[in-house]
Amino acid sequence: MNPGFLIKDPRSRIELRLSAAASSQERLAFLNDASTRIGSTLDLAHTCREVLDVAVPRFADTGGIMVQERLITEGEFPVRPKDGSALVRRVATAVAVDNPWDWNTAFPVGEVAVYPPLLPQGQAMATAKTVLVPRLEQAVGDENAEAFGRPIIARLLPGCSFLVTPLVARGNVLGFFVLVRRESSEPFQDGDIALAEELAARTAICIDNARLYGRERRTALTLQSALLPTLLQESPGLEIGYRYLPAGDLAHVGGDWFDVIRLSDERTALVVGDVMGHGIRAAATMGQLRTATQTLASLDLDPGELLFRLNRVAQQLDADQLATCVYATYDRATGALAIASAGHVPPVLVRPNGLAEIVPVVPGPPLGVGGERLEICEATMPAGGMLALYTDGLVETRDRSISDGIADLCSLLTGPPREIERICDLIVKAQRPADKRDDIALLLAKAMPVERTTPLC
Repeated sequence: MNPGFLIKDPRSRIELRLSAAASSQERLAFLNDASTRIGSTLDLAHTCREVLDVAVPRFADTGGIMVQERLITEGEFPVRPKDGSALVRRVATAVAVDNPWDWNTAFPVGEVAVYPPLLPQGQAMATAKTVLVPRLEQAVGDENAEAFGRPIIARLLPGCSFLVTPLVARGNVLGFFVLVRRESSEPFQDGDIALAEELAARTAICIDNARLYGRERRTALTLQSALLPTLLQESPGLEIGYRYLPAGDLAHVGGDWFDVIRLSDERTALVVGDVMGHGIRAAATMGQLRTATQTLASLDLDPGELLFRLNRVAQQLDADQLATCVYATYDRATGALAIASAGHVPPVLVRPNGLAEIVPVVPGPPLGVGGERLEICEATMPAGGMLALYTDGLVETRDRSISDGIADLCSLLTGPPREIERICDLIVKAQRPADKRDDIALLLAKAMPVERTTPLC
């Protein structure tokens, strides 16, 4: 069943129904309850379901919320046509009637439609004012049935009392909130309009907040994905495997990045970095630091000197935005590794015999602070060896320290030779936290045997 279609017990409306004669205290209690239950998340669809869960059956027998399609898909305020018609999507429906599935057939959740101005829904959107229909005539029910091509509508709506209230935020009509009372129920009266409009106003604010949050997330994800490498460079002598997993939380779009940079036919640079913080600022800073790293790498600097200059760049970008980074160079002719770290989690080196151990890199301060040159750690990665670079999202959770997470990572990397893609999948599956509150970047580089040719003579 569609989660946007709520079925309530029709018998409960007898004891819960807020009548037109309700006191101001009863109405205030209703609105206070609505304020408590509406907007618990920044998910637009969930907010609409919460509203209808409050309104039905306490205020109406059935209800529905329609939101303009552009607001849902693009997060932008829709342009209201002069005739009031607009493309809207039914986000949620709630019913407290004996024949709920008839209403689901007549008004399916997820439907995208245009309500012409001759209908109460279109009129409410065109005027941005509530439309009250004490009892719907058969002719209006027939018009709705004809407009949407569903004869069942002509059977359900006649005799019903309608209250259609526009959802208005920042002076824009986002959609409308429709409440229906069956023929057997007391019809809506003028005194119900103020209550419906107050409920719609609170709903519109929550929907607008969800819109803004969703738009920021989409923007940050688009920016972040555009700045990350879609295809890493081929590196002679190295087999590369990588994974990038964005955070699952709406707010936590971060600045993790990784790169493989070919310096020459024999030498390759491996980079993983993490801009502290989340959102568009972090993603933008990540893109600038990644570009600067690629530019500095073209000068063939040693890792310590490169991170020293990258720190200067970071200080000029944003004084409040810090980042960590680990930069390593690999020479396939000798197997030599040179690694420097600006506050980053330590790399893990897997020996050809399958034993994984932490590379003893001395981390300097993060990018954006300090000014001293960083120490370089030298190691050797012979054929069959593998270097693992990653961000702290892979090894740190709320209930696990970084040291424990790194120890678990070393255990996962230790063992007989396996395909590098399989290793990536194994690590991510085992190490990614359930809350997914931080980005994860993982870069594996495995040294391949050096191909030597024998002279013909």
